Formats: sequence, structure tokens, C-alpha cells
Amino acid sequence: MDLLNFLALPDKKDYKCYNVLKKLLEENEEFKQIITEGYMSGKIRGFDEELWNKIRMQNLRKPYSFEDVFKEGANIGTCTVTAKQLSYSFPYCYLCGGVLPLIKGTRNSEDGSHTWMLYNGEVYDTTLMLIMDENYTKKLGYHETRRDNPNKDPKYMSAKEFTNDSGFRKSSGMSR
Repeated sequence: MDLLNFLALPDKKDYKCYNVLKKLLEENEEFKQIITEGYMSGKIRGFDEELWNKIRMQNLRKPYSFEDVFKEGANIGTCTVTAKQLSYSFPYCYLCGGVLPLIKGTRNSEDGSHTWMLYNGEVYDTTLMLIMDENYTKKLGYHETRRDNPNKDPKYMSAKEFTNDSGFRKSSGMSR
């Protein structure tokens, strides 16, 4: 079974954001087994069209869209930034940090340090491009050492408001 066909939308599976997931599925049999079991039991899924629409609708202060970040693979090695950016599309969530041994030695994570978003009992991992039941992530080795509620930060809330304000959307030829 080619798991990527089930975890990535057909028009997105060539995006560079999936490079870490592809590599782990190809090279780590234990990881592949855990992901397969999680997918089959409904504990793991990929980013769906609803989430991609949220990503597409964000305003960024950069000359490209948030979707382009994933398309070009700029999410890899920038989990703290991309998890925080993704969190702007959710009404109430947590930003969590800790260690994920699977990514030890990858770009910007020599020691396995990692950041993810938690919403309604699900982990949104912008490096692995997966949405997982919070309890199931322990099978993959996630070790949470920090959980922050960004909604208590006025600067975060201002950025979140800007990011979601449709009046600021770019009307140029940038992808949306």
C-alpha cells in the first residue's frame, strides 16, 4: 500500500513539504507500520482539503502564500514558525514543543527538538504533514515538554486577526 496516496491529496503529493514523510516511510519500517496502523484505525490522517483551504486563505506579510511555503518545502526545518502560522486558522489551540526522535539530525533539529500544534485532541505536525490523535503520537516517540496557549498573547491575537482578515487578501497572481 502506498501510504502517501492516502495521506496527501493527489494535487499536493508532489509538494516538497512531504519530503520528510516520504523519506521516513521509505527508510523506517517501524515508522511505516505505526503510520499504517494509525491510518487504518482512524488515528492518523493527512492534511485534507478543508485544512488546505484554511492554509490558502491566510494573509502573509511575505510576497508568497502560506501554501507556497509547503509547496516549496520551506516548512521543513521551520516547525515553530509553520505550526504558529497554521494555528492562526484555528479558534483555540495550543502550541507544543518537545522532542521527536524520528527527526533527530534533520535540518534545524540536530537534537530532535520539535514544535507542533494541538487542537481538539489532535496533533497537527507541519513537518510530517500529518494530523494525529494526541495519545497515538506517543507511539511515534513524541515527548512534550512545553504547551503554550498563544491566545493569551495580545501580539499573537493581532497577528491572527490580520492573517484571517479577508479585507487584506492579496488580489495579485499569487497562488491562493
